[in-house]
Amino acid sequence: MNLSRYGPFVNVVAVASALVATFSMLLLKMFGGVKRWTWLTSGAPPFLVTAGARILAVALMAVTYVTISKSNYGWFAGAASLCGVLGFIAIARFDRLRERHVVQVPMVGADGKPLMDRRKKEVQQNVVVGIEANLRNDAKVALDKAREKRGGLSVRQFMSGFGSQRVNDPEALWDSALLANIRSTMTITLMGALLLGVMALFLGAFIIEVYNR
Repeated sequence: MNLSRYGPFVNVVAVASALVATFSMLLLKMFGGVKRWTWLTSGAPPFLVTAGARILAVALMAVTYVTISKSNYGWFAGAASLCGVLGFIAIARFDRLRERHVVQVPMVGADGKPLMDRRKKEVQQNVVVGIEANLRNDAKVALDKAREKRGGLSVRQFMSGFGSQRVNDPEALWDSALLANIRSTMTITLMGALLLGVMALFLGAFIIEVYNR
């Protein structure tokens, strides 16, 4: 199908979708794929993690199509370099947030036994946690008492047995608003990394095309 007959904007949408899909696969495979991190948006559909980046990428690409020329492509080259640097920073920040605030916990059934998959392996779930300095007062008191009995007890080990409703519940230790802010920060950082990576690729390729005209 020839998309050009529908106008240049259709090409922009097609290019944006292709670049986002490609960059999502390459970047996020390092972290386990897009679907692994969509739970950060509270169970929302997977496309929401990339939707914001895709929409803004389309807008920026459309502006580039309209404004770039041989007389000003140097500015766009600078923008491409800046996107690359900022994209690297966003990836590094997301990885740091992941290491600091994301832990895997085993899922358990009503009988308290770990749930097993078809391969007889324990089912793990990613959860967002805070840091010890932000523990709720009651959790902090309970942690101090537990450490008196078990020296060297970590917060994550303590979480595995704390909570009146269920174990491994971060909201039993940290305020829900704090955890929501952490999830939001990670989601925005992830979207930013996608957008910056896509724009760096697009601007670089388009600058070469304009230069060779």
